Amino acid sequence: METVDELLIEKTLAGSLECFDVLMQRYQRDVFAVARGYAKSSDDALDICQNAFLKAYSKLETFAGRSSFRTWLTSIANREGLNWVRTKSRKAPATQSDTQLESLPAGDDHETDLLQAERRQLIIDSLHILNPRSRMAVILRYFREMPISEVAVVLDCSEGVARNMLFRSVRKLREAVAPQ
Repeated sequence: METVDELLIEKTLAGSLECFDVLMQRYQRDVFAVARGYAKSSDDALDICQNAFLKAYSKLETFAGRSSFRTWLTSIANREGLNWVRTKSRKAPATQSDTQLESLPAGDDHETDLLQAERRQLIIDSLHILNPRSRMAVILRYFREMPISEVAVVLDCSEGVARNMLFRSVRKLREAVAPQ
């Protein structure tokens, strides 16, 4: 565990809400990316984020440090996303048309940047063809750049299963976005 996170956790457990706020700011993009993988709108994703942070705060004393705080928090967000899907599954299926995971960094060649952004958006729009668990694996690994070992912890599976899930998901996405 990062020493800064460890110190912030200790101070939060001692009653400092400001320290938990720092943790929230540090990991809000990770939690939002996970939530966005489950939610059909940004508002729903924010609800999942809020639930995840509330759960993390209320269960902070159970954090044992066996993984990084980021991994522990992302696991909570993943479970909250799954819970949200279960409660909302009777309603219309989620669409990914307004998915906003982060934009590409700007490069020197504007045309290349536009083509990369268009391809990335095509991939994001295609994420809905994956089941929620596979979609989460792709988001964590390729959009949040989480190591496979941490993806496995978040998804509560072995590293081999996580690798296999990513391999199959990437193959399925390639087939979906390949020019016909």
